[in-house]
Amino acid sequence: MRQLKRMLTLLLLCALLLSAVPALAEDVCIVADATAATHVTTARPYLQVKCPLPEETDVTLSVCDQWGYLIYQRDYGVCSGTFRSSDIHLPLEGESCDYTVTLTTDGGTHAFTVTREQPMLTDPAVYAGGLPLSELNGGSGQKYAVVLDLDALNQETATFPLRSGDLQLGEVYFSVLDGMLTVSANVQVEGKIEKANVYIATDAITATTLGTSHFTGIKTRLDRQINLGSAPYAAVMVQLTLTYDPARAQPYQLGAYEMRLLEEVLENWRLMQLTTANEAVG
Repeated sequence: MRQLKRMLTLLLLCALLLSAVPALAEDVCIVADATAATHVTTARPYLQVKCPLPEETDVTLSVCDQWGYLIYQRDYGVCSGTFRSSDIHLPLEGESCDYTVTLTTDGGTHAFTVTREQPMLTDPAVYAGGLPLSELNGGSGQKYAVVLDLDALNQETATFPLRSGDLQLGEVYFSVLDGMLTVSANVQVEGKIEKANVYIATDAITATTLGTSHFTGIKTRLDRQINLGSAPYAAVMVQLTLTYDPARAQPYQLGAYEMRLLEEVLENWRLMQLTTANEAVG
């Protein structure tokens, strides 16, 4: 019995300590003047309410969820100067949810809505979906390369999915004009490109080093014209760091069109290997 009481006491102490841990500053949405707020949208899990007070006044703050249930209420007593609430946790229900915040002073009551949304995700492993690099160099991981027949693509544009694992986040375009390759991307989810790197190999030997620290081919960016001369094929790895809303991402669908693209890329890779081998023997 004594051991049980000791364990219960320790558990209660741990719970109290955890509840006392303040939220990190980057996790808190601060409303600078609650009386001027009407609607606030945030991806941060905590809310802090501030309000300049013209004179001493009793302050009460309450927060209700979208179904009207009270999740927070506190009487802060008599306050003056600038009122500041504690950090209030706003649980995320689904992709987004609304909360009603009500501030009551001696001068009256003011209410506003806070919409908490799913936070944006920063993903450094977003690729133009083509052939897994394991097919080129036996490596592992979710990295891809697109192998292009530059002659067949002259004055044309090839479209490939922009992928992160099993999600499709947009499209990548490969355009060729007289030996000049341009790579561009269209992000089809809410978000922005933080960084974009394009790696190009014009022979099969260099292509096997794509995605490694030993890569010796062309390193460039999106939307630049790259002169590939008379090279018949190019293996291209497009790697992006993308910040986006994961709730709006779509699953990657491997349909008939996507299967045909992969077959073309695989055939181009076979021909690129053959071309490189023939050039090596003269």
